[in-house]
Order: sequence, then structure tokens, then C-alpha cells
Amino acid sequence: MKRYGQLFDDFTCFSNLFSAYKKARKGAVGKPSTQQFSFQLEPALLELQQELINGRYKPSAYRYFKIFDPKERIISVASFKDRVVHHALINLLEPIYERCFIHDSYATRKGKGTHLAINRAQAFMRGHQWFLKTDIDKYFDSINQQVLIALLNRKIKDQRLLSVAKGIIQNGGSNGVGLPIGNLTSQFFANVYLNPFDHFVKQQLSAKYVRYMDDFVLFSKNKETLKSYKTAIESYLSAQLKLHLKEKATFINQAANGLTFLGRRIFPKTIRIARPNGKRMLRRMKSKEQVYRKGGLDQAAFLQSMNSYWAQLQPFYGLRQEILQGQSA
Repeated sequence: MKRYGQLFDDFTCFSNLFSAYKKARKGAVGKPSTQQFSFQLEPALLELQQELINGRYKPSAYRYFKIFDPKERIISVASFKDRVVHHALINLLEPIYERCFIHDSYATRKGKGTHLAINRAQAFMRGHQWFLKTDIDKYFDSINQQVLIALLNRKIKDQRLLSVAKGIIQNGGSNGVGLPIGNLTSQFFANVYLNPFDHFVKQQLSAKYVRYMDDFVLFSKNKETLKSYKTAIESYLSAQLKLHLKEKATFINQAANGLTFLGRRIFPKTIRIARPNGKRMLRRMKSKEQVYRKGGLDQAAFLQSMNSYWAQLQPFYGLRQEILQGQSA
């Protein structure tokens, strides 16, 4: 396995930090923390550069809030300065890991996403009568930080870069376990953490397999093969990554009965939106419209939000027509 060194100078160079700043400010231009950092941008970036080079950089404490979408989650918000560092780090690590990530991992990767994952799952269903659907129990809260750092060390030999990554990893979680939900680095590291498992499933088990973060599906032409897959992946996850499958979300079923995956009901010849997701999307659209009508959202932001929802509904002509008929009634 090739290991990469001499990355730190590229990580701390001004052009990389400036690129990271531009990415960090997207969607947050009007926020006070962004404006404060941007007010004297060049001095702020030069100061950050020196902190990183001199080893004085330390991540700040997170700010936390809860969301209910659809279940309760605690979201961690890093300071703007820390988000710049996160983007700068991913700018260096992402191209390295893209070379070793498998094709059928679809979460938070350029050129991937939910639509391709859904289409890939349907393609596998057309040639395989059975599937095993599962996800990992409390995935982000269960990631072992020392295991993650060891995995990074297998690929990255630049110790100064690893020191920054280690500081970010250990800034969250509890007692050396867990990554904070909501960070760019957490999403990236979550893919790194499951990358050995991906290769185990594809190469050792030779399974047809689609993963979107901690949700994944394996496909086979017979049920007994999937039972053997389940035993093997439970053993691997426990022994190698200290993870466990969510028992209530783990089951084997026939493709003809449909697969619920990423908010969709997938069948070999058709794809529908899953009922809970459809209802939740309609509630959000109505809520956005109410906020807009009360003056709490400008027209540009409202249209951008609605266009996003319509894009998600694009494959579901019947549901779009139903919504339009309801609006005109």
C-alpha cells in the first residue's frame, strides 16, 4: 500500500488556505463569524498559517444544537476558523482516498450521491432475487478514534498533517469514541473508517453491494448466501472496527417485495418515494411557503428551496401532479 508524505507544505500554503476559506464561507456569507474572519482576510489567513506551521493550532470547542429530521440528532458546529482548516485538510486528503475508495460507496463524494446509489441498487435487484438491508448502530457515535487514526496512518506518513487530523478527531466524541455530526471532516473520516470494510465485502465476499454512509445493501441470487454474508460482516465489523449492525434494521427480503433505501421504495422495474419521506417533504414545502408568505424568507431563498424539492421529486411525476392539483384547488 502506497503511503503519502511531504503533504504539510501543500496543506499550509496560502493558496490552499484561501481555497478552503472560499469553500467554508459558502452558504454562510452573512453570518457574523464569517464576516469577522473576512473583515481582515489576509492577516487572518496568515495568522492561521503560522499557527499550523508552528504547531500552535488547536480546534475550538463546538457549538451544539438539536434537530428532529426525522429523529433527534445533535449537530456540532465548528468555528469558522476551524471550518477553514477542515476544508484545507480535505483538499489534500480527498484526492488521495478517492483513488482507493470503491465505486459503490456513494455518500459525500464528488460525482456520487443518492440518485446514483438508488439506481445502482435497482440495477443489482434486476439480476438478484434477494437482498440483505442493514445499517450500523449509532455509527458516528461508535467510531473508535484510535482505530481511525491508525487507518489514516496506513495511508499518510506526514506526521505533521496527521497531528492536525488527530487534533480534529479527538476534539469531539467521548472517551476516545465518536465523531461529531455536522462536520465536513466527520463525513470524510466516516468514509475512511468503512473503506477497509468496503474492500472486504467486495473482494473477500465478492458481493454485490451498495453503501451510502452507514446504510448498505448486499444482493444475491439466493437467501442462504446472504445469511453467510451477514455472519461474515458482523464478525468483521466487531473485530476490526468495533462496530455493530442495528438489529431492528437488519433483514433479508426478496427484491420483488421492494427495498426501502435512501427515502425510496425500489423495485426491479420502478422506483417510488417512500411514504414517510414523501409526507415529510410535503410538510417542509408547506412550512417554507408559510414562512415566505409571512415575510420570513426572501423570494430568491424561497425559490432556491422549492427548486431543490422539485428536483428531488423529478422522477415522481404522479406525486408532482398531485401537489400541483392541491395547490390550485
